[in-house]
Amino acid sequence: MKGDKILDKLFLISVAMLIIALPLSKYFMSVAEFSLSGVFILDGIRKKDWNTFWEKNTPLKRIIFIIPVGIRLIFAGIYRKFKEFFSRENLPAIIFSSIYFIHIIGLVFTTNFEYAWKDLRIKFPIFLLPLIFSTTGFINRGRFKYLMLLFIASVLVGTIISLYILFSWEITDIREVSLFISHIRFSLLICIAVFMLLYLILKKNDYRPVYKFVFTGILLWLVLYLVIVASITGLVILTITSVALILHLIFQERRRRILRFSILAASIIIPTVMIYYFVSIAKDVYRVYPVEIASLEKSTALGNPYWHDLSSTQVENGYYVWYYVATDELKEAWNKKSDFEFEGEDRKGQEIKYTIIRFLTSKGYYKDADGVSKLTDEEVSLIENGVANIVYHEKPGLYVRLYKIIWEYKRYQATGNPSGHSAMQRFEYWKAALGIVSDHWLIGVGTGDLNQSFEEQYEKMNSLLEEEFRWRSHNQFLAVFVGFGVIGVVWFLFSLIYPPVVLFKFYDYFYLTFFIIMMVSMISEDTIESQAGATIFAFFSSFYLFLKNFRDPI
Repeated sequence: MKGDKILDKLFLISVAMLIIALPLSKYFMSVAEFSLSGVFILDGIRKKDWNTFWEKNTPLKRIIFIIPVGIRLIFAGIYRKFKEFFSRENLPAIIFSSIYFIHIIGLVFTTNFEYAWKDLRIKFPIFLLPLIFSTTGFINRGRFKYLMLLFIASVLVGTIISLYILFSWEITDIREVSLFISHIRFSLLICIAVFMLLYLILKKNDYRPVYKFVFTGILLWLVLYLVIVASITGLVILTITSVALILHLIFQERRRRILRFSILAASIIIPTVMIYYFVSIAKDVYRVYPVEIASLEKSTALGNPYWHDLSSTQVENGYYVWYYVATDELKEAWNKKSDFEFEGEDRKGQEIKYTIIRFLTSKGYYKDADGVSKLTDEEVSLIENGVANIVYHEKPGLYVRLYKIIWEYKRYQATGNPSGHSAMQRFEYWKAALGIVSDHWLIGVGTGDLNQSFEEQYEKMNSLLEEEFRWRSHNQFLAVFVGFGVIGVVWFLFSLIYPPVVLFKFYDYFYLTFFIIMMVSMISEDTIESQAGATIFAFFSSFYLFLKNFRDPI
């Protein structure tokens, strides 16, 4: 920074503030970006211009002209910085920030400018951070280690707070434990921190064994956190990134056959174990206990008739849901057992009568007064909280999350309606996105018209998806395709790949792991369509590409 120690420290403090804010505060993300912008502007002002004004004027003239001269110097400094940014030598940063310019160009053929301006505001870090980081400051190894440890500590604090919420608050949805940013974005930060820690543990560096022991403990804790909160996205990304690194190492370690064999074995064993675990859960979901139709009982112990829907194949925990149902008797018994009315809703906003029926079925109980009488107070509370299957309470969180996804898929196959099931809704989102693309394949629908286009497409498709669940693509590549057509998505991919290629950053461990994490996340998420997502993407991309001027080989 031209030798200015004060600006240098302000820059480092601002970067540190942003790193701390990523997992902990969207508000301070904005504060840190404002602070970085201030350093950027001050760095553009030439000291000699200011000194000339100060030395050649009397005290009175300084007072009179300090504001207009200050404004002139600020604008001159900004012009100087932008000129530096748009220089030929800075082409990688220009190309990367052009992701933002695609959205500006999309204003030409948009109709909803209110949403377009909101979208541009959210994604402004994709332009701002490359601009600042490529023209202001630098990060040496010492500073990088400091910032890396600060980030790991911030993520660790975030997990501790989340688990405190999980075990001390009344939580009906596990996603609620991520208090500061969405659980998906938080899982991405955890994955980034895990691979940072892996590098610190495995690579030769100046950290003593005791520190590496601590790093190992933190790494295991972060992975355990993902398991506890059943973050499928985080665990899948960890697995895919790990396998990609393992395969990379196989090609690198050509001379060491034992190591190559070990790495290859690991790349096979890890996915195999995960697939086996998934298949074993699928067998539980698809298990059905056979029933002799002729032997079905006709009435309850109280003499009320059962009804059996023989056409329904819906099961819970292997038992048929719509066999042995005595609705009036069940309603009366439940209303005596709970303050939650049978015709009302549970705490998740679901019709509680269906939660009751599913839960009783999962226990193997009949849907009558006798079945309700067998419920413990804890089980009644579970139903009131929206738990529809005893499996969801008895099994570990990861098992339950996978069980629900497979169950959702089974229901989607049977009904064609994915409403309320986040994993299955994505199929409908992708189907809608591809439908829009087929009609606007060249230049898309524009920056501000995505919401309207999806609403129209759902109607056109006669989608069974309920209106409250009719969201956008949940795939970043499809989102860009819908907004800006084939031209936009090709340029988007080019903007992602060109900078690291010309800067040889795919040989840098930290950038490569981050890049894989982002690419995988973009398959199932609109990663950069939120403030937190756009800031995470812009910060680490710009930090590794333009601020970290050395490589850490894999």
